Amino acid sequence: MGGTPGGLAVSYDVFRGLVGRGRPVPRTGGGPDSAVLDTFVRDGRLLRLPARWTRKKLVLRHIAEQTFEPGAEYPERVVNERLRAWCEDSDGVDHVTLRRYLVDLHHLHRSEGVYRRPETGTENGTEAGKAHGTEAGKAHGTDDAAEAG
Repeated sequence: MGGTPGGLAVSYDVFRGLVGRGRPVPRTGGGPDSAVLDTFVRDGRLLRLPARWTRKKLVLRHIAEQTFEPGAEYPERVVNERLRAWCEDSDGVDHVTLRRYLVDLHHLHRSEGVYRRPETGTENGTEAGKAHGTEAGKAHGTDDAAEAG
């Protein structure tokens, strides 16, 4: 650090440390899933939902896994608060849309105003869950087979 007496000086070490904090934290594993998540999610915030259905499902699963504990029950008010936090920096995505997708894809189950994330391995890991995912894709105008090509 240098400068003139009584003048301003730059602390380059402090500056480098602050600049480094703004960079996205790399995810472990590195594969294509992390590249998709790095594109659409930053610092615990959803930037936007992907247009491709397979990428959208990946991002939604990530949001469910990061936001809700498996087996725990949440009143709708809490679900809305947690999903609103994801939408703060988002372009055109609101918490209601996220909640609907999470329920449609069985990442959250809803019963009498109470939401629960299924235990690990029961959401889309079963044949019934996989079949539902395909139906949901068709309902939203896309399917995985068309995107795989």
